[in-house]
Amino acid sequence: MTTSSDAPQARDTQPIVAGATPEQRDPTAWPPEVLDPIQRVLDHSRQKAGQAVRDTFDHRERVMTALEFVEFWNGSRLKAMATQGTNGPHVAPVHAEFVSGRLRSTIYENAVRRRDLRRNPSVALTTWGANGAAAIVYGIAREVPESSRETRPGATGRSRRTVALEIEVTRIYCMKPRPVE
Repeated sequence: MTTSSDAPQARDTQPIVAGATPEQRDPTAWPPEVLDPIQRVLDHSRQKAGQAVRDTFDHRERVMTALEFVEFWNGSRLKAMATQGTNGPHVAPVHAEFVSGRLRSTIYENAVRRRDLRRNPSVALTTWGANGAAAIVYGIAREVPESSRETRPGATGRSRRTVALEIEVTRIYCMKPRPVE
């Protein structure tokens, strides 16, 4: 399993959360009271899931603890984030990670998904890995005040800006990879 400390070097040059220390990004360094709320969401999500979700994600040998989930999530470079627009859903690849127990992401200031979030802050994110490892996270996204910052230029060469999002996690479905035989 890849951990945040194994992440590619490029990730460290443009962190999702400006100023976050390696310890804040590493769930093995977090005290139990930081992981406990994530574990409660995992447990509650499994208990309330419908039959199809349980059949997919509730294989005993593939259930993740909060620590395993955050290590998997933070070790995955890209996630897909969906928002709900007035004419339907919008989905795009994003960087999102847990920092000190809170899910953070960024979004371009001029992105259609930013406009979506102003009308409806509900989001869904997903990522996956080798041998069937997967995670789906649902939550409520809120912009972090005063978080606008310049980021690398786009394909046109024009400068771009992002704003930070903090996502209140409401549901998590995840599973470890299938055992390799």
